[in-house]
Amino acid sequence: MRITRNYRDGMVNFRKNNKDSQTSLLQSALSRSSTSSRANRLASLLGNKKNTSTSGLTNRNFVTSTSKSQKFYYDMQYHAKQVGEYADALKSTEKDSIYDKARESGSTDQIVSNVKSFVNQYNNMLNDLEESGTRSDETFINQLNSMSRMAGRDLALTGVTRRADGTLYVDEKKLEAADVDTLEKVWGGNGFSSKAAAKAGSVEATAERNFEAQKSSIYSPLNRTNLYNSSGRNSGSYFNYRR
Repeated sequence: MRITRNYRDGMVNFRKNNKDSQTSLLQSALSRSSTSSRANRLASLLGNKKNTSTSGLTNRNFVTSTSKSQKFYYDMQYHAKQVGEYADALKSTEKDSIYDKARESGSTDQIVSNVKSFVNQYNNMLNDLEESGTRSDETFINQLNSMSRMAGRDLALTGVTRRADGTLYVDEKKLEAADVDTLEKVWGGNGFSSKAAAKAGSVEATAERNFEAQKSSIYSPLNRTNLYNSSGRNSGSYFNYRR
């Protein structure tokens, strides 16, 4: 009887232990399944959030890039306009022109100041065109460089020389030493400044159209191309005020 009882007790304990083990395994499996399910849902949610974040980042980058492009074309427009305004002040040879006033006062300070300002804005405009790198802007550069080369000898009479990159350099001592008649001959009438201003007017108009196109593209992300340039190439590294 003792053997039978022991055998029975052993079998009961075995079934109990086996049941407990199965229950433990089942609970563990359910726990893992639940944990895995929660992890999957969490990953899914995080994935969606991540995608949303990426999308938002892309949109922000696009808007930022577009805003920088706007500033670039705004600066180009500004510099080109300034070239025209300083050229207008210099080219006039009518009564009470800047040259007549210099003769009356005996000082060429105002002329010298306008020439230096013209050169500064001309160089800014040329740098803008160079950085833009589009075909239309390269055409403007070639035309301006041709003008400055042809006017090289006259410009040198007033201390202004052309660098290898097309920008102009002012020798202030030579400029200040130039007499009124020489300054009027070089910078007045239909000379270099007047011709450069006419080309600057075209640059200004193109920059204004590009500025408006970039502004519109903020509200139309599908339209990211520059509608007014022959090439989409843009270095995009310029965005510093140079006024």
